[in-house]
Amino acid sequence: MSGWGNMPESERNNRADASYQPLMANLLSNLAYRPHPDKISRNGDKLLDISLGEKEIVQSLTRSDAPARWFHWHEPGTSAAEKKLIFKLDWFLLSFSCLCFFIKQLDQNNISNAYVSGMKEELDFGPGNELSWMNSYFLIGTILGGPVANLIITVVRPRIWLPSCLLIWSLFVLFLFKCNTAGQFYALRFCIGFFESAAWPGIQYVLGCWYRKSELSRRSAFFVMSGVLGQMFSGYLQSALYSGMHGKGGMSAWRWLFIFDFLLAIPVAIYGFIFFPDTPHTTKAFYLTEWERQRARERIEEEGRAPVGKLDLSCFKRIFTSWQLYTFSLGYAFWTLTCGSYITQYFGIWLKSLKIYSVPEINNIPTTVGAINFVFMVGTGFVSDKIGTRAPVCFAVGCLLTFCYSILTHWEVSDKLKMAAFIMVGCYGCYTPLLAGWVNASCGGDQQLRAFTLGMMVSIGQAVVIPFQQLQLPSGQAPRFKKTHGWPSALAFVVALTLWTGFGIDFVKRIFERRNRKVSVGSA
Repeated sequence: MSGWGNMPESERNNRADASYQPLMANLLSNLAYRPHPDKISRNGDKLLDISLGEKEIVQSLTRSDAPARWFHWHEPGTSAAEKKLIFKLDWFLLSFSCLCFFIKQLDQNNISNAYVSGMKEELDFGPGNELSWMNSYFLIGTILGGPVANLIITVVRPRIWLPSCLLIWSLFVLFLFKCNTAGQFYALRFCIGFFESAAWPGIQYVLGCWYRKSELSRRSAFFVMSGVLGQMFSGYLQSALYSGMHGKGGMSAWRWLFIFDFLLAIPVAIYGFIFFPDTPHTTKAFYLTEWERQRARERIEEEGRAPVGKLDLSCFKRIFTSWQLYTFSLGYAFWTLTCGSYITQYFGIWLKSLKIYSVPEINNIPTTVGAINFVFMVGTGFVSDKIGTRAPVCFAVGCLLTFCYSILTHWEVSDKLKMAAFIMVGCYGCYTPLLAGWVNASCGGDQQLRAFTLGMMVSIGQAVVIPFQQLQLPSGQAPRFKKTHGWPSALAFVVALTLWTGFGIDFVKRIFERRNRKVSVGSA
């Protein structure tokens, strides 16, 4: 570069451009990019703006990113174009998912609110276990419908299948307002459970088709959290109906609850038929551009989760020889055997037994369980995505759950401490989005394995909890379960859940991965 300082400016610029252009050509040739209307696509996590000059592009590539924040909705480095895609998914996909699950949980739990709001006395159910049997018939329907429904969703468009199931089960919910015998409730609760079984695993399957591994826990948490809000809203709705609709049309307030639940479901189903986007490889959503559809497919393929396999006889061999099916099914079974899902029922029955609370208060106070559930679902979802693993989060929540169940097992404590234990058991709910996200992340692109595992783990979990709940925690023995030793039995499964999710699942995964590596080396 001798004489550079004495060289005319125009010549210096020409020489600089001549030396710079080969460098730029080499740089751009090494970018695996896809053109966008106003972007050159990815280099790592960055998108290049072609409206910039070449030197500005180099500066944008060499510029260091800002430090990652602990709380973030998008992964650091996500481009503006991809953020727009994720926003559309959150708005349309996640919104219907949350609304559908809100209705599901509303319809699943309305029977408990009706039971403590006059149904038991009006229908003369007495000291029996009618409420437990209503729960059991619902679960039987869920067990039989879950695996089948989630295989169907791999061949029938989710935009058709999920809203259709929502409409059908909502019709059965409506028919509950005419019931006058326990047998009628049992039959309708079975049908509701059968079609509701498509909702949770089906939507978790679709979420896993669209979102990255690092995005799943947060979205799964918001999805399941909507169900918690459904539980809470059921209590508030029954309280309001008891105050304002009791006796209207010659019907008790608990009958009006089923009518209102049906009316709430209709607009949600219509919304799903129009706006639910199916999966990235089948979507025809009018609000996604062609670039966004292609980018949605690439996002999943970049993680090695492109759809593989098909629904034929060979898929059953893949499914039943996998570690995911058995490992996560066992984890979900431990979770259901804690009977945390019934804690609001037992809490309400305990409040009623104190004879110091009004009917609206008995419906409203247990909603605090949902508030705790809400906080833990959001918090654990963000933490698990941030640290990139779910096992430590599950272990920490399990320790808190163990403490709460220990108080209920001892029972002879002050009413304030007992109420605090009932409320804090609400932390149990965060296990479902954590486990669902874990399944979606670990099954890769095998959509049949992923769909079947999500459905089967729910069915197995519900299958084992039916006899356990009837024998150990029947509603006729609530809230203490002294004769059946219900709380100590549930505590044992809380400990098993804590250890299995904290250490067991990762241990099994490592064993299978080590075995697969040996098989790969041997066949090479």
